[in-house]
Amino acid sequence: MPKVQKFRILSPDGFDIRMDKANYTEKQVPQELENFAKRYERQGYYSSNRGRIPLEDIADYCSVVPC
Repeated sequence: MPKVQKFRILSPDGFDIRMDKANYTEKQVPQELENFAKRYERQGYYSSNRGRIPLEDIADYCSVVPC
């Protein structure tokens, strides 16, 4: 059985998007990015060292890196 590639998802500021989980399969990445954006729905944007990032663009600013 081949080994499943795992990934880390880093916020626009370079931190893991969740503290309780750091490894995701390729299939889980899109849902986790969506969940990350949902955490900021109330304020309407993600506040970053780069300024305000619209939630619809947040995935473009995150990094998905292999573990």
